[in-house]
Amino acid sequence: MSGIVPIVEPEVMIDGTHDIDTCQRVSEHVWKEVTAALQRHGVIWEGCLLKPNMIVPGAESGKTASPEEVARYTVMTLGRTMPAALPGVTFLSGGLSEVQATEYLNAMNRIKDLPRP
Repeated sequence: MSGIVPIVEPEVMIDGTHDIDTCQRVSEHVWKEVTAALQRHGVIWEGCLLKPNMIVPGAESGKTASPEEVARYTVMTLGRTMPAALPGVTFLSGGLSEVQATEYLNAMNRIKDLPRP
């Protein structure tokens, strides 16, 4: 035991012209691959934190998504890819304003069926 907590950051960049559906598909693929790699290396989920991106359209796409839409896509993708033993998720806000990131987090917290450990 080394007494350290791995914080894993599988980030799909906000840069680009992709829409929210593309971000969701790519994020799901990346997060599944990261989960599989951590499993192969024997990472103990109960001692790990995840710090992924939120599911949003690309910054150069000219498209916007409501906080509720970002929350729904992000929570859905987490549920499809992360083991229940994972004790916590923090989020990267790279490229998002403080206001946007806060609105998205608030919308996630309002989801009634949000899976919690």
